[in-house]
Amino acid sequence: MKRFIDPCCEKCNHSKETPCKDFVECCTRGPICHESASCAGKRKAIIDRVALNEHFVIV
Repeated sequence: MKRFIDPCCEKCNHSKETPCKDFVECCTRGPICHESASCAGKRKAIIDRVALNEHFVIV
């Protein structure tokens, strides 16, 4: 997973055909469709990479 639009794993429901209705929340607090510390870590890594500065916080 390199981008938020990429499924995080085979359990992820998000795809072109079945887009996640909670996409933004899933990207920032997810995954929502399943529980996975590994997938949450992948999403956090993307946030850490794209955050513009150290004060960028998701609340």
